[in-house]
Amino acid sequence: MAPFLRAIGVSFVLTALALAPAGAADKPKMLAIEGEVRLSADQAGAVAPGDRLVFKLFHPHEGVEKDVRYWIKDEFAFPQAFRLAPTVDMTGNPRWNTYILEVFTDKDRKVLNRVDGELHTSIDEPVPLGTTGLVLELAAPE
Repeated sequence: MAPFLRAIGVSFVLTALALAPAGAADKPKMLAIEGEVRLSADQAGAVAPGDRLVFKLFHPHEGVEKDVRYWIKDEFAFPQAFRLAPTVDMTGNPRWNTYILEVFTDKDRKVLNRVDGELHTSIDEPVPLGTTGLVLELAAPE
């Protein structure tokens, strides 16, 4: 092989090593939060055909919801299993390692608008990515 080509090959290998994501060993094993949403028997009549189930995942940072993602299910049945993952950067890493999850029904097809009869549940404190077995129960807002 010509010396010029060997130099390019070595340069390519060194560049590839330099671009390997830093802290890859620090990544959580699973970049998602898993669990299920349940509906109590006394709330069964509150969910009607045409309602949607909305999942909202975000990281709270100084009073602001960061990295907000929504998943909207037009068809669902309870208990409804979920596996939700945040947005990742170009290296495949999430921006944060903890997130808050809210789940609610949507009757008016406007996820940012709450109307009477919509059910809601959320976790109060951020949970780490990799959490499994999370159980949330929908209830009428207080």
